[in-house]
Amino acid sequence: MRRFSANYIHTVAGNPIRNGVVGVDEEGIIVEIIDHKGIEKEYAHTEFRNGIIVPGFVNAHCHTELSHLNKKVEPNTGLAGFVDQIRSHRLSGNQPNDKFIENAIIEMHRAGIVAVADICNTTESFYAKQNTRIHFINLIEVLGLEGEKALWITNKALATKLIADETLGTNNHLTPHSVYSLSSELLDMLSNEISNNYIVSIHFAESPDEEKFTVQRAGGLAENYASWGLSTQNAPNENPVAIVKKYLPRQAHTLFVHNTYLNNQQANELAQHFPNAYFVLCPASNIYIENALPDIPILTKTSVPIALGTDSLASSPTLSIFDQMQIITQHFPSIPFTEILKWGTMNGAKAIGLDDTLGTIELGKSPGLNLITPFDFSNNKPLPNSRVVKLI
Repeated sequence: MRRFSANYIHTVAGNPIRNGVVGVDEEGIIVEIIDHKGIEKEYAHTEFRNGIIVPGFVNAHCHTELSHLNKKVEPNTGLAGFVDQIRSHRLSGNQPNDKFIENAIIEMHRAGIVAVADICNTTESFYAKQNTRIHFINLIEVLGLEGEKALWITNKALATKLIADETLGTNNHLTPHSVYSLSSELLDMLSNEISNNYIVSIHFAESPDEEKFTVQRAGGLAENYASWGLSTQNAPNENPVAIVKKYLPRQAHTLFVHNTYLNNQQANELAQHFPNAYFVLCPASNIYIENALPDIPILTKTSVPIALGTDSLASSPTLSIFDQMQIITQHFPSIPFTEILKWGTMNGAKAIGLDDTLGTIELGKSPGLNLITPFDFSNNKPLPNSRVVKLI
């Protein structure tokens, strides 16, 4: 058994433990949590670190397939500009690569991430995921505006899921890309396929262009489709909230990703309709693409739990959940770091259905342990130069 101690143990399941001790067995399972309650006692083989010990982080939204586009996409072009660049890279033959995906997964492991909800458009990431200790939930993404191709697109996604099931296990689910990228026919078909899904993820309210497109057939996304020669007559013609309420399963763990322009009325309407909704925030990506951040204080006032994601290396400098926490801490100093920590650990684990083993430091769990050092104890938040050290 190994014992770890620090100035504070943030279990996330309860109050921080001053000078606490956490014992783990060879499998990384928590077998001992010691709270001295002010009467410190030395325990053999205890590794003391300066800083705080926290559970492993959960990345509730990532695209490892886009890792090869690191530093190849221009920032601050807006969602329509970003989508156009991604499409151009794909058409030019710049495709996912095993080496880049493997390096991205290694980067996340070093950054203390223990679980990832990863968007998959192909099978390219599957090999790298067979050789990692990170828990992956694979979300097979479905998109296409041409109604006559809905059956072909659905069957192709089902074939990709079958390969995932055979090579990676059972945590694989079909999921829609967004409200602006699927025809009504495809949404109908997909709705039947995901009716019993445990988890669904959708890019949502990432840009004002989403609603401009679905309601008015205007804005940057509409201009993209026109320039690409794609007809939009089969796309749904309602506001984004109405679309997700119509087509997504109500009881699934529904991950609304980005929410950069989600307003209070929309947030509350989603909260009322989807009892298991989660708002997944990817602040580094939002800044890179739209040069904007969600109104996080408004989101915290709803009943919907918040989780954190990184998006891809095409739109984020790193795949570090701690970096996302630092951005939120910097821009929204009124939000306690202990709350933000919960978003990147416990809430993320709950969102993707892995909270029985991950997300909190509790006996019998194997959440991984991270050290955040140095730490500003007087203000109870990380310092600008704080870093994450993966302990187990």
